[in-house]
Amino acid sequence: MTQRNFHSDITILGAGPAGLTAAINLAKNGIPCLLIDGSKTPGEKICGDGLSGKVLSTLSRIDPAYCNELNFLPSATPSYSVRFYSPKQHMAEIGFQSGNPAIPPGYVCKRRDLDQFLLKMALSYPSVQYLPKTIIDQVSSGEKFLILSSKETGFNIQTKLLLLATGSDRRIIQSLIPGYPAISQEGIGIRVYFENLKGFDRRNAIEIHFLKELLPWYFWIFPFGDNSANVGLALPMPLAKKSPMSLKELLMKIIDQYPYLKERFEEAKMIGKPGAHRLPYYTGKQQISGDNFILLGDAAHLVDPFTGEGISNAMQSGQIAAEMALQWLDSGDFSHHVTLGYEQKVYEKLGPELELSKRLQELARQPKLLNLVIGKASKNQRVRKLVEEMLYNMNTKGKLNQPMFYLKLMLGI
Repeated sequence: MTQRNFHSDITILGAGPAGLTAAINLAKNGIPCLLIDGSKTPGEKICGDGLSGKVLSTLSRIDPAYCNELNFLPSATPSYSVRFYSPKQHMAEIGFQSGNPAIPPGYVCKRRDLDQFLLKMALSYPSVQYLPKTIIDQVSSGEKFLILSSKETGFNIQTKLLLLATGSDRRIIQSLIPGYPAISQEGIGIRVYFENLKGFDRRNAIEIHFLKELLPWYFWIFPFGDNSANVGLALPMPLAKKSPMSLKELLMKIIDQYPYLKERFEEAKMIGKPGAHRLPYYTGKQQISGDNFILLGDAAHLVDPFTGEGISNAMQSGQIAAEMALQWLDSGDFSHHVTLGYEQKVYEKLGPELELSKRLQELARQPKLLNLVIGKASKNQRVRKLVEEMLYNMNTKGKLNQPMFYLKLMLGI
């Protein structure tokens, strides 16, 4: 096999939302990068397929036209609200807020379609060089650079800065950060596509079902507008390991044992095979930078520990990575004391909400609290407005840590 050598100031490993957002932002500023992914093109990704308002805001900051173009993606379905179900099956529907009335406040869109869209946008810039179907087996340190090696292709890639956006793939990360968090500090989810479900309407509300078997996480239904949906569940890895059932068996059991779900799935048919995936959720600040490298998105454990959402934080980390890389290129210094600035910026911007979500995850382990909050919201418009504000306002969300908040809920004030 002929060995081929590449040199790139900036190399991005992983063509998901984090890596592609970084590539697009670099290209918009005229900075070349080498983009590497193990797949030929973005394939099926195990994901809830929900695009929140934070995803749309990030897309709009890259290019306002991107949000409009989402409407033309094959699976993109506008969504206008979320329905929370308590362990006692109380339901509260909360509307999504939107800063632009012309753009839906949220979408359900298959990750395959989103990633292919972002890849198309990235490759529209000649400065983005793309190496698909390239598995990187090893990363070694040189003098002020890293060398990425691919046995299968015979590629050796020398780079000054590596943006690691490899999701939950731990191989390369652990060679760079020996103390990288263990698998036990992650969650795991399963996703199945179904057709012919019942119970949807024009709002295409996403559904979060807090069930006692899964707390602090949940069972979900994300609709596509044609009576098909992304259906799945997520739970912490230790809880999954204790279960005598496989994830698929657990999902099917839940559908069968809850009458309000069973009725909706009576005529439903599974499309394709189930897929499972680890969810590296935030457990606290950790090392996400080093000499000549930084971690993005799921690789940096930026999945929200309460909602399980990862796409928006991944994209925001990609945007921060590109901004910081622009500064570092001027000095030519990519040592850890410099790349630490990325780590600080990520936690400055995303840390407060992630820390609060970590606290909310602990509260979600208590069925009584979920029944109280969702139960009151299902009956009281004022409480629903409070919960809606909580979803979008950090100051209001922080009240969930205060006992007085629950007293007000109980009194309906």
